[in-house]
Amino acid sequence: MRRYAVLILFALFLASGCATQKSWVYSANSYGEASNQINKSVVVLPFQDARPNINSNYWAMYLIPVMPFGWQTLNVPEGQPMHIFSGLWTNYKPTEDYPKALAEELTNSRLFKEAYFDFKKGDSGCVVKGKILTTRYSGKMITYGLSAYGPLLWFVGFPAGTVANELSVELSLVDTQSDNVLFTNTYTAPEYSRVGWLYVMPNEFNYPTMLKDLYKKFIEDVRGRLSEISTNLNE
Repeated sequence: MRRYAVLILFALFLASGCATQKSWVYSANSYGEASNQINKSVVVLPFQDARPNINSNYWAMYLIPVMPFGWQTLNVPEGQPMHIFSGLWTNYKPTEDYPKALAEELTNSRLFKEAYFDFKKGDSGCVVKGKILTTRYSGKMITYGLSAYGPLLWFVGFPAGTVANELSVELSLVDTQSDNVLFTNTYTAPEYSRVGWLYVMPNEFNYPTMLKDLYKKFIEDVRGRLSEISTNLNE
């Protein structure tokens, strides 16, 4: 019995967030030489947070006998100190990290004379305004209705849980002087979802990779409309 008690305590330790913290790390895309360039600077402003500020955290429901799992549905996941497969997400502030990442992308693309992040428009020729529509996180910890004994099944290969990330942002390129919108579009990444096992825990903080794909599409869209945007800027 003592051995089983130790196993149960160890399983509860795993289920209560022994996983490591996650931290924001972003690596921008690489782009070829731009055939055309807008001879103006562009500033990326802090993004507007349009996400519903509602988090549902029923993670501990797995402890109730007969309940097959506990779950989390987080619209603002960075505010949660514990996630299904990880602890606190550190150095992560989407309203600033996302626009800073976009400024890196625009610098690498060489579509503008200069690209940078700032809190004000300043003397820039163009402004990129962003709106964060969703960073929804959902996860389940599966205990098969066995309450605190459920995690013991993880040791023999049963799935420990599931996790999913959603990401959608709206991006607009605006003429600083006239405040005319030169280009705007909404970008939504395919949902990222994974099943996790005790010995193979998934990455449940996939937003940097998802954002990188969305920004590549935005750069391609701007590149395809470069002549039109340049004309409208000079009017």
